[in-house]
Amino acid sequence: MIIGIDADGVLTDMAGFNCKYGEIFFKRKPVDPFAYKTGDMFGVGHSQEILFGTRYFYEYCCKLQPREDAQEVNRQLSDDSHQLYAITARKYAVQHNPLGWLSRHLFTGWLKKNELRFEDILFCTESNTPAEKLDYCKRISAEIMIDDNPEVALFLARNGMTVLLFDAPYNKDIAHEKIIRVYGWKEIYKYVIQT
Repeated sequence: MIIGIDADGVLTDMAGFNCKYGEIFFKRKPVDPFAYKTGDMFGVGHSQEILFGTRYFYEYCCKLQPREDAQEVNRQLSDDSHQLYAITARKYAVQHNPLGWLSRHLFTGWLKKNELRFEDILFCTESNTPAEKLDYCKRISAEIMIDDNPEVALFLARNGMTVLLFDAPYNKDIAHEKIIRVYGWKEIYKYVIQT
């Protein structure tokens, strides 16, 4: 099986990280702990969200541990001859400048450090993520995409793609016949081997 796998929110607990470090940075509890973006989570403007992201970019990209069972399931799927592709809108990664290079370098380094195996890494823009992820899924003939972003999941599902939606506070209201909600990596493995 060919599987597309998102990074932030799927390989990592992005919401947990943003909530924990947002409380430190903004010095208050989140106003909306179920929000997808940090700015919405803490009720701050774009410039404050950028400052937060800049301050914690290295910690997030290098020090955050993978989600529970992500490494084991990734290895098992690879050993079972499934083709795994990372498809991510990792911040700054598509930029053709030193920041873009750094973002790509940190991500590939994190994958290597955590022994996560992928056939290839496909980077999307943040401004057109749903359409670009669909395009990549079509190019690699992906049979499923694992994602957490509600907008991406609905777009892919409405365009015929089966999505394993990694459960998160910000995607609780998402439903579609092509979306299967999953609560962990072992559940993802079970779904793949039964399909």
